[in-house]
Amino acid sequence: MYKYLFYDTIHLNRGAGGVLNVSDLLLRRMRLCKGDHIQPVSELHPRIFAAARRLHVSRFLVEILLYNYHRLRALVSGEQVFSLFPNYFLPFTPFGRHRDSIVIVHDLQYRSYPAYFSRTKRLWLDWSLRRIAHSAADVVFISRSSQQDFERHFGRCEHATVIFNPVEATRAATPAGPSHAPAAGERYLIASYHYYPHKNFGGALKLFERMKREGLVDWLDITGNGAAEVKRMVADMAPGLGSCVRHRGLVSRQELTRLYCGATAFISLSAFEGFNLSAAEAATLGVPLLLSDIPVHRELFGGYGFFIGSEPCDLGQLSQHLAKHRDTHPAWLHAEACAPGTVARRYLMLKREAVSLAGAVQ
Repeated sequence: MYKYLFYDTIHLNRGAGGVLNVSDLLLRRMRLCKGDHIQPVSELHPRIFAAARRLHVSRFLVEILLYNYHRLRALVSGEQVFSLFPNYFLPFTPFGRHRDSIVIVHDLQYRSYPAYFSRTKRLWLDWSLRRIAHSAADVVFISRSSQQDFERHFGRCEHATVIFNPVEATRAATPAGPSHAPAAGERYLIASYHYYPHKNFGGALKLFERMKREGLVDWLDITGNGAAEVKRMVADMAPGLGSCVRHRGLVSRQELTRLYCGATAFISLSAFEGFNLSAAEAATLGVPLLLSDIPVHRELFGGYGFFIGSEPCDLGQLSQHLAKHRDTHPAWLHAEACAPGTVARRYLMLKREAVSLAGAVQ
């Protein structure tokens, strides 16, 4: 049995967004795996967490404090303890090069779209990621595309691997009850993600407008934050079309699953993604995908999705793709690799394999 400390300090960052959801799901599924002990540091040190929230202490300072405390304890006691950091950062420590650690690098959006980040944030991320590149930690990338981005800027890591994000999506999670989902038989596109500039809502609205005029769909349903921004964009659409865009805001997991399962297709024309969790959820449920033609979409959804480049796409080909999908019900190739239990076991095997290798060398 191995002991893991899961640094769920990301809960101290209110703007964590989707990374927080991935972290919570990974922690929950790792704790269900038998044979190892996984302890979130928020449960191990509840008073420190409460004080950090009350005093607005940076999660990075909390991680530095706790990691060095537990590292020193392990050195004194001889106990083997592994640390997992689910979001980019390895704490500063005088105790070695983080051989006991796993750190997840999600994407390098700040490098591709620096205008979205302050100079201070960019410098901090550069420093953090450069330290990761020169550490002895197990560095996990959520896609091969994300790893390639990292290596272009910071070089190869000593111990790097690609483990896709865990994707929790099942049709069984749609119990009967009141619902605000579209009526049965409605033809709509679903865009289930928060508003950010790189999400390219403008492109999605333009494609919806073309599909609406051709009679392929009737509605565009959007979930998440950003209703005001979308409303401003919808105001520029042709008369009568804006009323066919429905921003539903934040919805429950059950409601979102209903929206996925009833959709004509999922649409995401993002200019940048490290993984695209929403598209993976839709694909897991068997929903057709209309996606921007970027490397990570090709990596994850090649052979499943319909890709749209910078030029207006051929709606005839798009229509044929949707019809073929309805007839054949293709399975998403990476559904099993993204199953939460599979992902959790892969993380736990990283250190198990390292310990076995070290024993064999000795």
